[in-house]
Amino acid sequence: MSSVSVKPELIASACSRTAHALDWGTESLVAFGTGSAVALYDPTDAQGPGIHATLQGHTKRVNSVRFVRTISGAPTDTIVSASADCTARVWQRALDSWECKSVLSGHQNPVISTASIELEDGRIIVVTASTDGTMRVFEINGDSVCVQTVDVGSRNAIDVAITVLPDCGALVLATGNTDNCVHLYTRAQAAGEKFAKALKLTGHDDWVTAVTFLRYTDMDTGRGNSTIAHWQAGDVVLASASEDKYVRLWRISQAAVSQAAGAGQDSDKLAAQAMLDAFAKTGDASAAAQLSTRAHIMAVASHSGERSYAVSLDSVLIGHDNWVHSVTWTQLEGLPSLISASADSSVIVWAPDADAGVWSSVARLGEAGGAVQGFLGVAVSPSGTRVLAHGYQGSLHMWRAADGLWLPQASASGHYASVQDVCWDPRGNYLLSVSTDQTARLYAPVARGWREIARPQIHGYDMRCAAFVSPFIYVSGSDEMVLRVFTATQQFVASWQALTHSDVPVSELSRLAVGASLPVLGLSNKAVDEEQIRALQEADTNELNDNYQMRQTHTDVLANAAMSAANSGEPPLEEHLLRHTLWPEVDKLYGHPYEIFAVAAAHSGDWIATACKASLDKHAAIRVYSAHTWQPPSVRDPNGGEQGVAAVPLMAHSLTITRMRFSPPDDKYLLSVSRDRSWAIFEKTAHADV
Repeated sequence: MSSVSVKPELIASACSRTAHALDWGTESLVAFGTGSAVALYDPTDAQGPGIHATLQGHTKRVNSVRFVRTISGAPTDTIVSASADCTARVWQRALDSWECKSVLSGHQNPVISTASIELEDGRIIVVTASTDGTMRVFEINGDSVCVQTVDVGSRNAIDVAITVLPDCGALVLATGNTDNCVHLYTRAQAAGEKFAKALKLTGHDDWVTAVTFLRYTDMDTGRGNSTIAHWQAGDVVLASASEDKYVRLWRISQAAVSQAAGAGQDSDKLAAQAMLDAFAKTGDASAAAQLSTRAHIMAVASHSGERSYAVSLDSVLIGHDNWVHSVTWTQLEGLPSLISASADSSVIVWAPDADAGVWSSVARLGEAGGAVQGFLGVAVSPSGTRVLAHGYQGSLHMWRAADGLWLPQASASGHYASVQDVCWDPRGNYLLSVSTDQTARLYAPVARGWREIARPQIHGYDMRCAAFVSPFIYVSGSDEMVLRVFTATQQFVASWQALTHSDVPVSELSRLAVGASLPVLGLSNKAVDEEQIRALQEADTNELNDNYQMRQTHTDVLANAAMSAANSGEPPLEEHLLRHTLWPEVDKLYGHPYEIFAVAAAHSGDWIATACKASLDKHAAIRVYSAHTWQPPSVRDPNGGEQGVAAVPLMAHSLTITRMRFSPPDDKYLLSVSRDRSWAIFEKTAHADV
C-alpha cells in the first residue's frame, strides 16, 4: 500500500493586533501571533508557501512573541509566546518541528509582554508582564521555576526588556509602564537571585509602549561619528518609545567612565543647566524634566561586588506624528541604528548623523494614507537588509534595502478575524474566503507560490458566506438581510493573467468593467467602465469642476488598470490590495428577514440557494434565486397552464440552516443541514423559468 504525503500549500493569516506580537529570529525565520497560534514565516523564500507552520497550544489570542536571545543578542531556536489565556509558552525547535517545552502560569490576567535571555551556562531567564499588575520571573534549566513575582501595582508594565551589563555580568531589566516612566531593575546572574528596583526614569509624557536594549561593543565605527563618539565599549543603550510620539535613548555606563567622559564638557554642562534653570523659573517643571541630561547613579550587585553605573538621557528622537508603538535596534553601514513604528502610518529608520551631531531619519517607510490606523510593531532581519512591520488590521508590510533605497516587497497576508467561509471558483483557478474582519480575499497559485491577488469586497458588516456562480461572479452574505452580487474587473483579470500566465477569451473580458470604486459616502462598489472615463476626460471645464471627485476616482481606476496590464508578475502589495482590487457590486438579493448565514450556487451556474439566521420554523426557509435575473424563479403550472407561479421558499427546518449544497452534476437535489440537528434533501421536480 503506497503512502500519502500531505504538506501545506497555503496558510493565510494575519498578525495579532498587539504591538509585540512579531519578532525576527534567524534570517529566514519570523514568528508572529495569529489568533491563538504562533505562525512561522520565511520571508526570504519567494517560491515557498510563506507561512509554513503554526504552533498550537494557547486557547486565547497570542499577545507577544519573542525569540530567546543570547547575551550578545543573537536569536536562538527557542520562542516565548504570551497569551490572553494568562500563560506564556516556551517553544523549542526539534529538527524540523517545534515542541512546547514549558507552560509558564501563575498570572490572573492576560500576559501582554515577555523578555528572555539565555545565559552562558545554558539557563534561560524569562520575564512575563501581565495586566494583573505583576511581573513574574522564571528560570528554565530543563524545568521551569518561578523565582520571583514583582508587584507593579495599577501602573502596568506594557513592555519589558532584559540584558546583561558587560563589565559585571549583572542582569538589568527595563519596563515601560502606564505611569509614563521607564523602570530599571537589577540582579546578579546566580540562580535564584531576585531583581531589585534600581531607578525610575522620567521624561515621557504618556504611556511608555516599548523598550529595547543595545549592548555597544564596537568603538571603531562610532569614534568618527560626533553623535555617538562619547559612547564607550561596554555601554548599554536603552531605547524607549511612548504614546507622546517620541523615542528616548538612555545610556548606561560605568560611573567612573561617565565622569571621565564629562570632564572636558564643563561649558556644555553649564549651558544645559542654565537652560533647565530658566525652565524652572518659568514654572514649567515638566519641560525641565523632559530635557534633563542629569546622570542617575545606579548601584548594581554582582558576583564581583557592587558596581556603580550612570544612567543618563542621551537623545530624544522627534519625527513621528502619533503614538510610537514599537522600536528595535539594528546596524546600518556598521553603525547602530534604530527602527520605530508608529500609528502615523510610518516606519522610521534612525541613524546617528555625523555632520549634524544628532540622530536623524534616514528613511521613512510606508505609503501616505496606507496602513489604516498605522503600524503596531516592527522587526528587522539579522543582516539589517529587511524590515517587516504589521498594521492595526494584521497586515504585514516588508521592505528590502537595495542600492541605498528601501523597496517594498510582497509578504504573507490573511484575515485578522475568524474565517467564516471559503470556496473555489468553478474552474479551480483561485479561491475566495470571507471573514468577520469584513473583507473578502482571493488567493491563487502563482509562479512564486500561493498569494493573495485581490480583495474584491471590503464591507461594513461581518461576512458569513460566499459562493461562485461563474469564474468572474460571486454572491456573498453578511450580517445584513441582503445578499450582494459582485463581478470581476478587467484590472483584476489583467493582473491575474500576468501572475499565472492564464488566458481569458476576449468575449469574457469585454463584458467586464475596467475597475471599481467606492464612493466617498457610499457602501457599494461602483463599476467604472471606459465610456465613463472617456466622457469625463472629454467634458468641459465646468462639468469637470462639478464632477471633480468622480473624475479623480475614475482616472485613478484607469491608471491602475493600465498598471495591472503591464504587471511584470509581481504579487500586489498590501496598499494595492486595499485600494485597487475591488470588484463592482451589480445586484442585491432581498427576501430574508434576518442576517444571511448560508449561500450555495448550482454547478450549472443557474441557481442560488440562500438561508438566514432563524429561531422559528417560518424563518428557517431556503430561498432560491435565478442567477440570470437575480429574482426568485417562477414555476410553470404542471397541468399545462401558461401562467407562472412564484416559487415558494423551501421549508424543512426549525432553526438556522448552516450549510447547503447542490448535487453534481445536474443540480437535481439540494442538501441542507441545520442547527435543529436535522438534514433535508429537496428535489427539483417542476420546470422553472430562469
